[in-house]
Amino acid sequence: MLAPFAFPEALWIYVEICEFANLLRRERFMWSHERQQRIMDLLESNQKVSTKALSAMLGVSRETVRRDLKDMEQKGVLLCVHGGAKPINAIIEPEATFAQRQEQFHDQKQAIGQLACDLIPHNSTCFIDAGTTTSTFARSLAARGNIRVITNSLEISQIVNLGHNCDVLLLGGRPHSDVPATYGEMTLSEIDRFLADFAVISPTGLHQDRGATDYELHEAEVARAMMRRAQTCMMLCNSDKIGAESRVSICRLDEVDHLVTDTLQGGQDFTLPRGTVHWASS
Repeated sequence: MLAPFAFPEALWIYVEICEFANLLRRERFMWSHERQQRIMDLLESNQKVSTKALSAMLGVSRETVRRDLKDMEQKGVLLCVHGGAKPINAIIEPEATFAQRQEQFHDQKQAIGQLACDLIPHNSTCFIDAGTTTSTFARSLAARGNIRVITNSLEISQIVNLGHNCDVLLLGGRPHSDVPATYGEMTLSEIDRFLADFAVISPTGLHQDRGATDYELHEAEVARAMMRRAQTCMMLCNSDKIGAESRVSICRLDEVDHLVTDTLQGGQDFTLPRGTVHWASS
């Protein structure tokens, strides 16, 4: 028991501690509209904000941050992407040229291509659309051999043609000025003549709500046609594309059976409604 003269001093210390704790709570606590304004301020100077960084900066849980971001997306002020958000004015950006994309994410594409190859049984028949990631995948297939490939990509047809016991069919159509591939009505009609075990597609973006998208209409049409004529759909894309969306829809996420991506961006929380996500380590 405290002595009578000691009690006022102990009480005063207790009061000071309580006031200091309340001050800390006031400094840490922010209403949702205050948090959202802070997020908008950050987006004005950055092209992307991460959920993890916002959680630490705002002193709230990641789930609270995700609710804020979702609310702001519904208001049309930002776009939710894998692991965070980006400004609404950066929703649709022109796709880099094929040559530029060939120089990007080289290690990640190799890891994705090899893992995807391991998921394809020997002697399978695969539709493969044109893309830099699918070209890398084709190199893994050719090195292993024992595969049948139907593709609109000139590059992929040449790669697979060099493999052991590989049968390749190049779809006819109109050549494209940027991507070395064929497109158009003839390409689509030729796809309809075949059935395949797999359609292996490399989209421009893969968004949790919008699904798989491409920048060009003719690319999306070929991807959709291949998916219709295949038993299983496999998407290949590096993690930079996860959470992104482009101009033309390919399919919903529940139409994707397998997604092969890398772990570069971390936060492996992207899921498919009924499919499986495979994480490749580069």
